[in-house]
Amino acid sequence: MDTANMEQCPEVTVKCFLLLMLQGAIAQQETLAQIPLNRGKDSARVLYLSAIALKLAKTRQQTPQAIAAELVETLKPLCEPDFAVKVAAAGMIELELTDAGLALRLQRLAQIPLPVPESRILSPVACADRLFPIQYSHARCCSLLRMADRDRLISIAQPDVATAPQIWSLIAPNPIPWIDEGDRLRLVHPAECNLISQLLTVLDNLYPIFEVENREKPVNYLKLANSLSEAFQTFYSQCRIWGEVKIEQPKLAQARLGLVLATQSLLRFILEELLNAVAPLEL
Repeated sequence: MDTANMEQCPEVTVKCFLLLMLQGAIAQQETLAQIPLNRGKDSARVLYLSAIALKLAKTRQQTPQAIAAELVETLKPLCEPDFAVKVAAAGMIELELTDAGLALRLQRLAQIPLPVPESRILSPVACADRLFPIQYSHARCCSLLRMADRDRLISIAQPDVATAPQIWSLIAPNPIPWIDEGDRLRLVHPAECNLISQLLTVLDNLYPIFEVENREKPVNYLKLANSLSEAFQTFYSQCRIWGEVKIEQPKLAQARLGLVLATQSLLRFILEELLNAVAPLEL
């Protein structure tokens, strides 16, 4: 995995990236909001579907399948190997994030702070009772990371709560061992897949605040943070990090801690930057 170039990638979310690729491929003055792109419902796959060929067929003298085939040939060199791109039924275009692509984006989320938009719509101040479950999950993430640093599962630059930065900087392992020896993602437990899916879903729903054309679109940040918090709590209750996993499968334990890092990073961003709330390091 090439982590050196991650900071140079301007696209914050998967949806942002794919919309920009589709926009370039169709070579028309379509805004991102005018390009149809939807996430598939299967949480075990990070799959996006676009009906752009069906839309273009209304004005072009070609079938949707022919247009889709042309677009796929243009998209492949732009998206592979991070995405598998193909023509599906009825001229739909499928863009599926590969394990390598998913590992790269999880690493980015875990270790690179999200950019703070210059202009954003902040949510009204939520009551403490509604914020507490989200703040608890954030604090739990921080507690797990400090414990893992103490047990030498990972090494964090500033594990002390008095000096901790906004995002926990990982010294080792770096990159996180998301991928196994067979080039497959280690994280295959349903609760892991659900948390990964929720992380990407939250980012996709936040993408309007990173895209100038869509910044005025309202987003329910509290609902997004609650959904992520619930997915994390399920993951935490079902996927062990210590005990036998730490001893017999240390790289799996580290990959799970990578999910904790990614969750903490996104929860902190929503709490502090969008909800005007505190992201506690401990409770």
